[in-house]
Amino acid sequence: MALALTRELTDIDEVAEACLDVYRWAGEVADLMSWNRLFLGESISDAPVTPAVVARSTRTIECVLPHHTAPADYLPGFKRMVSEDWTVRLLVHSSEMGVAHAQLRGSAITIQPWWFEGGVVQFGRPEIP
Repeated sequence: MALALTRELTDIDEVAEACLDVYRWAGEVADLMSWNRLFLGESISDAPVTPAVVARSTRTIECVLPHHTAPADYLPGFKRMVSEDWTVRLLVHSSEMGVAHAQLRGSAITIQPWWFEGGVVQFGRPEIP
C-alpha cells in the first residue's frame, strides 16, 4: 500500500508557480525545484522549504524567500551559484524588501518584490541591493 504525502500550498508556492508561468509564457523551458538551505550551503537542516525556478538555457535561478527568513542566510549558496555563472534573483515579499536590500548590499544577487493584488501574484521590477 502506498501513502500519498501532501502538504498545504502556501503563498510562497503560488509565487513560485507564477514565476514559472512567466518563463512558460516567454517560451522558455524552466523547472520548479525545492532546495533547502542545506543544499544551498547552509548548516541548518530544519530550514524552510525554498522553492526555486531554474531556467537552464539562460542559467537563471529565481528563489522565493520564505517569509521572515534572513536573506543573508542564503548568501553562501547564492555566491557559489554566481561563481558557476548562474544569474541569481531572490523573490522577496514587498514588505521585506528593505531587509533584503540591507543584507544583500554589494552582492551579485538581484532582488525582486512580489505581492498579491486581487488574489493574483504581482511582480515589481528587479533591483540591485
